[in-house]
Amino acid sequence: MSLKVPYKKYPTPYAACGFYYSASLPVSIALPAKNSPRSKRFDAIIDSGASSCIFHAGIGRAIGLDIEKGEPTQTLGIAGPMEIYLHDISLHVPGGIIVTRAGFSDGLPIAGLLGMTGFFENFRIAFDPTALRCELERIYKA
Repeated sequence: MSLKVPYKKYPTPYAACGFYYSASLPVSIALPAKNSPRSKRFDAIIDSGASSCIFHAGIGRAIGLDIEKGEPTQTLGIAGPMEIYLHDISLHVPGGIIVTRAGFSDGLPIAGLLGMTGFFENFRIAFDPTALRCELERIYKA
């Protein structure tokens, strides 16, 4: 199954630039226990520069996570170092559910990032900036 995702236009925090285009995917998250209620759907940016999946802490709290009780660690992003807390979650994406360990932070300026660990390792991904779209193909591991 192949999924073509159009890039979306996002405002930039830098006044000189105005906006940027990025591939994003509507996702939801839940606790990893069977039949756990999911979050509302939100757009998460597909980010090849992110080492793992990171979500805004507010979304984690909405599904019942006690964010600060997660494993604390730091990540380095374009805005500099950021404290995140790791939790096991179920990531609901087109094509199924991925159980992964993801970071949560109140300092994330967007809803979520889909990174290398937890997302890219489950898909073949081709970015096409000239057509402003991204193509995803789910990899099912044996």
